Order: sequence, then structure tokens, then C-alpha cells
Amino acid sequence: MYLIFTRLFCALFSLSVLNAAKILGIFPAPSISHQIIFQPIWKELSLRGHQVTVITPNPLNDSMLTNLTEIDVSFSYELMANHDVIKNLYVSTSIFGKLWTLHEIGLVVNSYQLECDNVRYLFDNKDINFDLVIVQALYTCNEIMLGFGSKFKSPVIAISSLGVFLHAHDAVGNPTHPVISPDIMLNFSGELSFLDRVKSFLFNFWYRFLYYYYALPKADKIARKYFGEDMPYLGDIEKNISLMMLNVNPIIHTVRPNVPNVIEINQMHIRDKKPLPKDLKDYLDASPRGVVYFSLGSNVKSANLSSNIRQEIIGALGELPYNVLWKWESDYLPDRPKNVMTRKWLPQQDILGHPNVKVFVTQGGLQSIEEAITNEVPMVGMPFITDQPSNIKKIEDLGMGLSVDYKTLKKEQLKKAIMEVAENTKYKENVQKSKAILVDQPMKGVEKAVWWIEYVIRHKGAKHLRSPAADMSFFEYFMVDVVLFLGGCVVLALYLVIKIASLTKNVTKSTKKVKKH
Repeated sequence: MYLIFTRLFCALFSLSVLNAAKILGIFPAPSISHQIIFQPIWKELSLRGHQVTVITPNPLNDSMLTNLTEIDVSFSYELMANHDVIKNLYVSTSIFGKLWTLHEIGLVVNSYQLECDNVRYLFDNKDINFDLVIVQALYTCNEIMLGFGSKFKSPVIAISSLGVFLHAHDAVGNPTHPVISPDIMLNFSGELSFLDRVKSFLFNFWYRFLYYYYALPKADKIARKYFGEDMPYLGDIEKNISLMMLNVNPIIHTVRPNVPNVIEINQMHIRDKKPLPKDLKDYLDASPRGVVYFSLGSNVKSANLSSNIRQEIIGALGELPYNVLWKWESDYLPDRPKNVMTRKWLPQQDILGHPNVKVFVTQGGLQSIEEAITNEVPMVGMPFITDQPSNIKKIEDLGMGLSVDYKTLKKEQLKKAIMEVAENTKYKENVQKSKAILVDQPMKGVEKAVWWIEYVIRHKGAKHLRSPAADMSFFEYFMVDVVLFLGGCVVLALYLVIKIASLTKNVTKSTKKVKKH
């Protein structure tokens, strides 16, 4: 209650300077690991007195938030399940296959969400307006939702729960050097080999061709069905983004140069510890030798693993001298070892905060890694999709844990990795060093995000922060025309030199013949 009253007081104070704004938040991705990044933002905006409307598959349903209206699109989870999206992402071996999956299912999910009655009411009712639109920026999936910015003629802020693809950087003129800042789908980490540099260079061209000549025109065609034919081209709306917020941190992500309207935020979902349920607390307290916490996150569910992988994991966990707490999403775990407790859902942050947890076996999601670092728990990574492989590679490089490959996993490998991380103190020491860097910031992630959101509201956009690069064509930005002009000048100069030399030679020969005669 004290926290609520404090925030209400802050809201009243802030509103003396900033009038309450009407904000539309569009966070359509059916993934709780993404939604938990955005939930604190729309909650805080509501507490500060703004009238907030949110489209989300994971509504808070908090009666205390009287300024918040949530449009529930949780049916999107069923759409994802019906299309086997997660399975297709980690089964597909090609980047093209992964991008195709993300884009096509994104169009399907967004289309169904826009057909929802409560969503249609927003763009069909002429009396509704908003001062700001916040759109989740997620790879190549949510471009259609940018149409709301055009519909309400309001500034647009894009916010991502991790990094973004090349086209999002292009929209704000952010540098995308293929070696210094390779795209997140390439999963490169550390120093790139020559072959990696070639791949990244070619990917920068291939991706842009795919996006600008296929994905974006297709999304634009679908968007016009909902927002009308008078809507500007979706690519032009995309380039009108006032601000882009990226949930990245200096531990996992490569440092990159950003233009002024790209804001880095992190630790958005980190909260104060809550008391554990009695059964979990008793289990952890009664494990003096230590506990291994095993969770593959909300997208890659342990219960969906193949029987071969499951048996290797069970074999490894059963031979550990520690108790194991495993997030297992079904009622029954075949051949469950005696030292393993399973639960369909577990309060991960609170568990990681228990002093008896020695190792966290994780899929390598960004949010899970931030929670592990914050609670000083070393990791064993088992990556599957999107940014997870590069995240775990960085964990290894920094000495905060080890990795195993689920495709070739044997119980001896997993057991050896867990034992090494649990028994060798260097891994925990390195996590502690990373925590000291991660948490040493002038303000919390949510505070930073809300400050910049209100900055855009105050100034009715942020065009003054916009980089000139955002309005340049590919040829202008990379000075292709200048290079071609200078190259042409060099060729012309060489041609003239050769011609003059040839003429001089001929004149000299003629002169010698005249003298001889």
C-alpha cells in the first residue's frame, strides 16, 4: 500500500508539470517472456496518471490501475501453437527459414488481432484519439501495427524486449556495421572470423532485399485492409518513429554506436523478492548441498522435448549430488529421479534469489540471464532459438557458465557441465563481477523508459533527435554515387594518360622518321 500511495503522489506531482496523456500501447507478441518487459511500463504510466489503453495477450487485470484499459488478445497463443512456431524456429537450420517463419506467423497473428472486436473499435470509432502510440518492435512481425500511428496522427515509440533487425535500425538512421554490429539472427559473438565477416556482409544486403521488396510491401497491403487506402506507405510510417527503445545490456550485447533517439534500457522486469510458497521454501531450505534449477523458459517448454533428449537430461540430473527443481509443464515426468521436484510454473526470480541455488540450467533467454546475474547464479546454457545461442556464447566468453548442445546432448556432457559450474568458484565470481557492472546505473530501466516516453509526449515527438541518415537512400548513405563518380574520374584520368602517352609515342616516332629522311 505504501508503494501505491507513493506512486500516486509522484503521479500527482508529475501531472502538475505534464498533463495526463492518452497513450495506446500495442504489444501483440504472444510470449510472456516478452510481455514481462512491457508490463512494468504500462503499469507505471497508468500510476502516473496517464490514460493508458493496451493491446496485449497478457493483461495485468489489476483493479488498482484505474487509468488502464487492457484489450485481451490471449487467443494469439493458440495461433502460435497451431502453427508450431517455436518448433519451426529451432528445427529450421537456415536463417531464411527462421525469418520466413517469424514474418509469416507475425502477419497471421496481427491480422487476427486486428479482427478482434475490441481492437476494431479503436480504429472504427472516429471519436477515439491518442496523444502517443507505443508499438512493440519485434523483428519482422509487427509492422502492420504501425498503422495506428498514422490513424491517430500521433508520435510513435517503438520498443523491443531485445535487439531489433536491420530494418528497424534503418528507420531511425542507426549505424549497422556488419562486423562491429552483426544482426542478432546471425548469432555471432566475440571476434568474427573472416568467413563470419563475409556472411555478415552478404546478410546485410540479402536481408534488406527480402524486407524492402517482399516483407514490407506484403505487410503494407494487409495494413490497408484495416487502416484504409489513404494510409501512407508503411515504410514511410516506419521512418517516422520518434524514438526506439532497446532492451539490451552491456554484459550480453556488443557495445554499438547509437543515434540520439535510440535508447538502451534493461532490467525492466527485475523486481524485489517475494516470499516463496511453503513447499518450495521447505524444499530449498532442506537442500544444504545445493539445488540445480532447471528451466527452458516460456517458449521452449521442457515437456515438448523429444524423448531422446528428455532421457539424457533425466539421466544426468539423477546422478547429481544435488536436489533439482525442474520447470516441467505437464502433470507427469516419466522416470523422474528421486532428487528431482517438478512444477508446471515456478517463481523464477524468487527461486534464483535463494542462497542454496548453485546452478541455473537455462535456455539462454535475455530475461533469464539478467535474473541469474542479478541473483549471482552461474549458468549452464542449452540454447534453442533466436538470440539464445549468442547469449550463451557470451556467458561462456565471460566465464559465467558453460554450454551444451541439445542436438548432440549426452547425459555425461550435461552432468559434467553442471558439476564444473557448481564446484568451481570462478563461475560465481565472474557472475558477481558482471552484476556489479549491470546494476551500476543512474536510474532503473522502468524509470528511464517512462522518462523518455514522457519526453516524447512533452515535445509532441522527437524529430529534433532524428538522424539525417534516416532520410537517406542506401546509395546516399554508403556514398555509392560518390564512389562511382570518383571511380569514373580515376578511369577517365587513366584513359587520358594512356591516350596522351600513346599520342606522344606516335609523335616521337614520326619525328624520328622525319629526321632520318
